[in-house]
Amino acid sequence: MSLKSFLCTLAIFCGGYASSTILDEIIDAGEKYFRVKTSTYKTDSNGYIICSPDKPKIANDALRPLTVPE
Repeated sequence: MSLKSFLCTLAIFCGGYASSTILDEIIDAGEKYFRVKTSTYKTDSNGYIICSPDKPKIANDALRPLTVPE
């Protein structure tokens, strides 16, 4: 392996590490600035997000038949 190819390989790996680290820092700074909170969501077997384990209660007393004005 020649010195030139070794230095090129080293530059590629170091450049990748540096850009990855800088990108991570930029993302972290953006999350802190915009107060983004990442959280984990529960999903069902189809991959849909489960918002709440409680089922909504439907009150029939608030429902009334529609009337057509004459």
